Amino acid sequence: MPALDALALGARLAQLLATGRRVSTYKLATLSALVQHCLENPVADDAAAHVPIPGLADRVVEAYWPQVRAFGEIGLLRQNEQAGAGVRTVVDTVRHLRTLAEQRGLGTPAQLRTAEPDLWRRTRRALAVVLAQQPLFALQRSGGRAPGTAFLYDDSWLSKKVTVATLDAHAWSIELLPGVSTALRRLSPVLQPVVQQWWVDDVQRMNRAELDVPDLHGFLFGAERTAVARLAPGLREHQSGRCFYCAQRLPADVHVDHVLPWSRVALDGVRNLVVADPRCNGDKLAALPALEHVQAVLARPEDDLAQIAAPLRWPVESERVRATARSLYASAPAGTPLWRRAGVYDFLGAGPLPF
Repeated sequence: MPALDALALGARLAQLLATGRRVSTYKLATLSALVQHCLENPVADDAAAHVPIPGLADRVVEAYWPQVRAFGEIGLLRQNEQAGAGVRTVVDTVRHLRTLAEQRGLGTPAQLRTAEPDLWRRTRRALAVVLAQQPLFALQRSGGRAPGTAFLYDDSWLSKKVTVATLDAHAWSIELLPGVSTALRRLSPVLQPVVQQWWVDDVQRMNRAELDVPDLHGFLFGAERTAVARLAPGLREHQSGRCFYCAQRLPADVHVDHVLPWSRVALDGVRNLVVADPRCNGDKLAALPALEHVQAVLARPEDDLAQIAAPLRWPVESERVRATARSLYASAPAGTPLWRRAGVYDFLGAGPLPF
């Protein structure tokens, strides 16, 4: 069997989403979750891949978490054209979770998942049913249910009325067709920005408002600095008061930075967080960091990070960060610029990764 053409798959996916009518942002959230799953769980190039739908539900909650705040004077943003009185949407569910978290002094989905495991388990199960009945059922289709058109995963068993018994029979999972996981992983640097722009366009349309696009994009997809800032004291002490990147003494005003950029992978685990001086953080932005920075962040002792995380009930997520790092760099083409320090870049080689 010939290798799957990633560009052809990407073009087909883009054409489908660009021409099909989107009455909510759920398809985009689900596609983003699929890409994130493939980055975090790489498989052999030509292999199929099992994707647990509850795991996608976790990623969807993470995607909507920053979006259920009030957007300035406009307030809560509408993300579903068909929602009406008495109909609870995915966004409503995430908003409820966030409200509960804030009442408990928690800032992230991972903190709530740790503090309220039973609540999280019930909610993700309910959301998994919704994903199976709606976006996963419709993601590959542009109207109708013509046979033979599935190109990402077998969706023949999915429907708007799919039952828990049917989900049980399929182990609450979809199976990506051979090569699809690798293709989505390789496409992620270009696919994610396109998905985000469609998302911004849809939110503008659904809210029938002249929303400032740069502000809206940052609101929908930017990292929430307030929550991660609570880790700054522990990270500063762990780094002996020095910037993770340049090793210079940290000023009073420090930034908590996502080493693997938030705009590429939404990983808030302590394993992916460091403190940096504003100059380094402002220059790095969304660039992939130099390999030595990734090696250093992965080499930090687990016990040290756990001590920083424990008082805030924050996850460390070492394996998730490590797997995603390997996936990001293995999928990047040779010659990709890698940020080393302000104004200085390395270039990714073609050899094996050191982590």
